[in-house]
Amino acid sequence: MTVESFCNWLESSGFKDGERLPSVREVSKSLGTSTFTVFRAYKKMVGLGKVYGEHGNGYFWGRKPEIAVALHEREGARLERLLLDAWKSGKISADSPLPSIKDLCLAYEASAGTVRRTLEALRDRGVLERKGRGRYYFASTRSTAGTKEILLIMRCNPGGDFNCLGERELVFMQKVYAEAHHNNLKVRALGYFEKGRLFLDAGGNRVDMESCRQFFGAVVSTMLVFNISKLFALLACTRFPISVWWEHPLYDIPRALKKERRYAFFNLAFGDFPGRAVGHFLKDKGMERVAFISPYHMSMWSRDRLKGLKKVGLEVIEATDASHASHFDFMQERGAPELFSRILLKLVKEIPPVDAWVVSNDRVGVELLSLVELGKLRRPPYMVSFDNSNDSYRNRLDSFEFSLDALAEQSVFHLVSPGVTLYKKDDFRELSGHVVEK
Repeated sequence: MTVESFCNWLESSGFKDGERLPSVREVSKSLGTSTFTVFRAYKKMVGLGKVYGEHGNGYFWGRKPEIAVALHEREGARLERLLLDAWKSGKISADSPLPSIKDLCLAYEASAGTVRRTLEALRDRGVLERKGRGRYYFASTRSTAGTKEILLIMRCNPGGDFNCLGERELVFMQKVYAEAHHNNLKVRALGYFEKGRLFLDAGGNRVDMESCRQFFGAVVSTMLVFNISKLFALLACTRFPISVWWEHPLYDIPRALKKERRYAFFNLAFGDFPGRAVGHFLKDKGMERVAFISPYHMSMWSRDRLKGLKKVGLEVIEATDASHASHFDFMQERGAPELFSRILLKLVKEIPPVDAWVVSNDRVGVELLSLVELGKLRRPPYMVSFDNSNDSYRNRLDSFEFSLDALAEQSVFHLVSPGVTLYKKDDFRELSGHVVEK
């Protein structure tokens, strides 16, 4: 039988659209012709658009249904989303190979084909690399061989000493140093004295950014830096990659800088994700009616957390005060501790019976527990907070932990491989976290 006669036989056999055709081996055996002839005939029919093939599944009559393509696309998009969620939380590390295809299939309930196609698509985009048949890993675009230094820039006082007001900043510094060491990089810490618009070293000496052009990159904290544009104006003369811990509302990011490949902006505390995570945590415990208590409701992050709680469908009683944006605001006032306690007592006084109190951060939670011990208010049915500070452990206060490990790791990784990430181009890099139960 020739290729042409076999094609004619197929067309006259009355196969219906989508019906599986006999395998090459079956046809060869039943018609007494070579497998090569049958294979060529099927390929010719595929070229004519009358037959389609699926890898590992054989040939089918008709045109390939569009829904099959859409299904692959949906599955691939789902897997990319799950990988991104793991990247945000630090479950997937930029420093280590990805799990094997088999392990990814088990973890994300996806077929080997979907996993392989997704990983290859990320490889085509330059996000992943692979050596031979080994595991996939994140691409490194800049060598760290030899002695290279990065800058760590955080706010300071006029003497050059860091002005850390919370343990989150100190922990972040420690983790950046550790991550830099892991990548064979040295760290030079600089302080930013905002009032004087100066960079200062540990001795309080002025450092001109023009003299820092040889550095490998910079990690910059915007925590309690109020005029962001002035800070970035001083960094404009540099050409190295810059990772920014962005502690401001998301809409304040300079658009021009967001489009520059050398900048990466990381969000830890803003946005409604923390509130949504705590809301899901409470719902999983069967709680439906909660009170949200915040004396910092002038801040966007407090309003975002309230918004996140509401988004998951909880009934939320609002007990908020918008006269301050942070604990730093309270510290500027005379009699700050007494004022803080007085505002909290006023906020919780009228809270009706609820399943839980959700407090805006650990400082609020610890102060409320202190007031309970003093007999000034009743003990809440249950309380959960944000920050997961040392105080939350001392007081056994369940609290949402922001992923400082992922922030430090991805900040340094951006300096090594600018633009290599599971985020889409120009995306704001929002990191996640989870509630730690005590």
